[in-house]
Amino acid sequence: MVYTDAELLKVFVDDSSKGIELIFKQYYEVLCRTAVRITKEQNLAEDIVQEVLYELYKKSDKVKIESLIGYLKRSVYNRSLNKIKSNRDFVDADEISYELTDNASSSHEAMEYQELEEFISASIDKLPEKCRLVFVLNRFEQFSYKEVAQKLDISVKTVENQMSKALKFLRGEMALYKSIESK
Repeated sequence: MVYTDAELLKVFVDDSSKGIELIFKQYYEVLCRTAVRITKEQNLAEDIVQEVLYELYKKSDKVKIESLIGYLKRSVYNRSLNKIKSNRDFVDADEISYELTDNASSSHEAMEYQELEEFISASIDKLPEKCRLVFVLNRFEQFSYKEVAQKLDISVKTVENQMSKALKFLRGEMALYKSIESK
């Protein structure tokens, strides 16, 4: 079963052991792929993801999260970079190409990027639940339309329609963001 971030966070707040188990089942693979992109080493990537999830579990009473997948991916990304910095044998820092920081060359650009990332996350959260689930599975967890359809027990055509709806909405949100930014 696939849970929304809100559902996972509610279970996590109510019962951190059960919540972390569900979070692990739902996001472990996608987080490992994120770490592997940076470290280029599967075992290290798995260790990093486990460390991030353990830290989340330890801080269960203190952490305030709006976008669970965003928080987890950012944590995995940062921890992966820290591992690389502490041991340059894994990959040359110049080779690191990660979609979240490609253009963040200055602190000002990094702040602008973080603001954009938060806007995108909030926009995704505005999508209707079914539409958001389809979008997250396809774009963040890299499921094919067919895999999404099987996982959610819906037709591929429904997945296509939901993705079209999500992308149209998000394009509109981005146009709004750009118009606000240009003022």
